[in-house]
Amino acid sequence: MKFSLMDNLGWAAGFASTAALLAVMLGRGRWRQFPVLTAWLIFLELRTMTLFELYIHGAFAWYAHIYWWALIPDFGLQLGVAFEIARIVLRPTGTWVRDARTQFLMAGAAGVVVAAVVAWWVSPPAQTALRAWRIRGNLFTSLVICELCVAAGVTANRLGLGWRSHVMAVGQGLTAWSGIAVLDNALQSYLGQGAMFRLLDDLRGNSFTLAMLWIAIQLWLPEPERQPIASELRRYILAIHKRVEYDLRRIDAPE
Repeated sequence: MKFSLMDNLGWAAGFASTAALLAVMLGRGRWRQFPVLTAWLIFLELRTMTLFELYIHGAFAWYAHIYWWALIPDFGLQLGVAFEIARIVLRPTGTWVRDARTQFLMAGAAGVVVAAVVAWWVSPPAQTALRAWRIRGNLFTSLVICELCVAAGVTANRLGLGWRSHVMAVGQGLTAWSGIAVLDNALQSYLGQGAMFRLLDDLRGNSFTLAMLWIAIQLWLPEPERQPIASELRRYILAIHKRVEYDLRRIDAPE
C-alpha cells in the first residue's frame, strides 16, 4: 500500500483544517456550546495521527483494521453532531419547542430508512465485497448526516425559529460536505474502480477540508446579535413563564 503525493497532500490538508477548527473551538470557548462536535474533531485528529504512524512504519494490517473499525465511532459521533445542531436550534430555552422534537425525530427516522434502502439498493462494481460495502457505508452515512441537518433546518423554519449564526455555520458546512459526499458515493457506485474513483475521493476530501475551514472562520468571528424571537416562540416562552408562576403560587399557598 502506497499513497501518492496528492494523497499525502490531501491527508495533510484535512488534518490541518480539522486542527484549525479544533483550535478555534478550544481557544474561543466554542466547545461549551458544541461538546459533541469538539469530541468528533478530537477523534478525527487522533485517528489520523494513528493511521499515519502505522502507515509510515509499514504496519498495513493494523492500518486496515483500525481504519475499518474506526468507521463505527466516526458515524456515531457524526450522528451526535447532527442531533447537537437540532438540540441547539430547537431548544432555545433549554426545553424542546412544542412539536419540534416529534417533527425532527419523524423526519430523521424517515431519512435513516431512505438512506438504508438506497445504500442496500446500489450495487457498486467494486473489486471486492469489502470495497463494495465501504461505498455502501459511506453513502448511508453521508445520506443520514445530510438528511438530519436538513431536517433540523426544515423543522426550525416550520416552527418559525431563527438559527443562531454559529449553529448555522456548522449546519451549512456539514450539509455541504455530506451533500457532496452523497453525490461522490453515488458516482462511485455507478462508475466503480478506475481513474474517476480516485478523483471522486479527492473531491470528497477537498470538500471536507473546505467545510472545516468555513466552520472555523465563522466560529472564530463573534456571533452577531440575535434576531427578534418569532411570535410563535414568544408565545410559547410566555406560556411556560405563566405556568411556572402558577406552580410557584400553588406551592407557596397555605394548605
